[in-house]
Amino acid sequence: MLKEKTVLERAFELARTGEFATRSQIGRALEKEGYTIADVSQLAGVGITRQLNALCRLARTGEAA
Repeated sequence: MLKEKTVLERAFELARTGEFATRSQIGRALEKEGYTIADVSQLAGVGITRQLNALCRLARTGEAA
């Protein structure tokens, strides 16, 4: 399935919405949007997980850490 945005672009976009608390929640949302498990597995790295979790926290609370 051809997507307009890469899984990383969409993950960071979702993190900024404030609707998600963790990278795992974003991953499940991406799968529901039609991204494959292989696509979503790109988010499994420690660095990306930290960035997405921090962005989720910032979007939800206004606090970076």
